[in-house]
Amino acid sequence: MSDVPTAPTADSAPSRKEVWKMFDRIAHRYDVLNRSLSFGRDVAWRKRLRKHLPKDRPILLVDLATGTADQILFLLDGEAEIDAARGYDLSEGMLSLGREKISKRGLEEKITLYTGDAQEVPAESGIADVVTISFGIRNVEHVPTALTEMRRLLKPGGKLCILEFSIPPNPVVRSGYFFYFRHILPKLGGWVSGDSYAYNYLNKTVESFPCGEAFCTLMREAGFEFVQEERYTFGVATLYTGVKPEGTHA
Repeated sequence: MSDVPTAPTADSAPSRKEVWKMFDRIAHRYDVLNRSLSFGRDVAWRKRLRKHLPKDRPILLVDLATGTADQILFLLDGEAEIDAARGYDLSEGMLSLGREKISKRGLEEKITLYTGDAQEVPAESGIADVVTISFGIRNVEHVPTALTEMRRLLKPGGKLCILEFSIPPNPVVRSGYFFYFRHILPKLGGWVSGDSYAYNYLNKTVESFPCGEAFCTLMREAGFEFVQEERYTFGVATLYTGVKPEGTHA
């Protein structure tokens, strides 16, 4: 398991500073590439996430690093009763496409997208029943700050769901995964999007980001309880869930 990274290092982790500019550049191809480069598995993973939403009451959802609002739209198609959803992202290019998708489905009154950083969300404390972030937590500059901010947004007893790429524990699967991420995905992604840097950045952030128990520890340190991980597709992606303790407001 020595090949499995547990935390970013100064020489392996690419800078996350102003990463939203990169997403502006690839916004026009982002959804298509997500589907094709994950072989459609990202759809299945997002659908698995929605099973974790409470179904016993109407909820207010906050989705961070919302991009083109894919995650919000998938969640609205589930069984949970989402009264309202707010999405925050720093990439105006991604948000613009998200607003178009929302408008086409006539959901403008239910979903609102805002410009906002996951480390400093322009929203009141304790507003959300559920906070989600899918394939975005590894792009923030300081993960503990973002986790603390997610805790702030949640109501006491509210749930955090984080979907992110991870490193498969099986050495055979991991070897194939690394080959694909290091050699095939950057070339395909760069060719389709016209931005080779973006898809080299992707594999480097995945490999240098803490996953599994290392990330669960970060969630507990940020004040979440009942922290769990659920691995998908041999550990290619992982869903992390946690709850803001009852009786807390900060």
